[in-house]
Amino acid sequence: MHLFQSLFIIKDSDIPLNNNLDETVLEKNSTHIYIDIGCFDGETIEHFIYFTPNSILYDIITFEPDPINYQLCKKKLKQKQFENYSITIIPKVVWLRNEKVPFLINHGENSRIKLTEIDKQNVVKLNGIDFSSWLSRLVKSKNTRLHVKVSMPGSEVPVLRKLLIDETLVLAERWDIQWTDRYNPRIRAVRIYIQSMIDGLGYSCIHYTRIPDVREVYQKKGTLEQIAKHSNWQLIPEADTYCYYIQRPTVTDAPRTTRLKLKSKNVRE
Repeated sequence: MHLFQSLFIIKDSDIPLNNNLDETVLEKNSTHIYIDIGCFDGETIEHFIYFTPNSILYDIITFEPDPINYQLCKKKLKQKQFENYSITIIPKVVWLRNEKVPFLINHGENSRIKLTEIDKQNVVKLNGIDFSSWLSRLVKSKNTRLHVKVSMPGSEVPVLRKLLIDETLVLAERWDIQWTDRYNPRIRAVRIYIQSMIDGLGYSCIHYTRIPDVREVYQKKGTLEQIAKHSNWQLIPEADTYCYYIQRPTVTDAPRTTRLKLKSKNVRE
């Protein structure tokens, strides 16, 4: 079977604030999707492709709004080893609404949404996307296999909270989440609530891994099983640590699209 495979770079100037993505990513009827929120230099996509069985089947979508990181990601993913993969790089900020978002740039993997007035010199207004709404339109079938990785320092809590409120978090069967600011008293209660809700929706945190460990195994051409896995995140550094959530087998007939969920509610009524 011949698959349409390409690296499709979407320029920021091509994406107006009113969010004209239907003609690009949303028009596909993908059954395997990997979304990388905050790909930095493309390394996590490189790891996903290497460690994921049948990764060639996935449409890979990444969000990287920092202009320098975007170019790093673009440079890596244009290498010959990725030419047969369908990869879309979108230079927009994953956010709660379609609006301009103050973003701290030129800080490498620590670039982030910056709602405060600190460090004005490197804060610019970038286009943001209502990720929850966009995700509900991306997933068109309950059979879609969706895997989402979240790395947005300091902003994962409000974005995940909106996904819970909109009931769109259940669209993915797997979430890899980098929980940051774990000791911040202002967000600790909300973060714990979100983690509890994720568990209540039928997801288990199977383990924690660290990017340096993944990188080491990748460079040695090792296997997924050889990556160090941790069960207690308090014993490992916060930076570059991901919690791997997977939907439990006991969750049957999950509402994999919001359209199906709304339909089922109407039937019961």
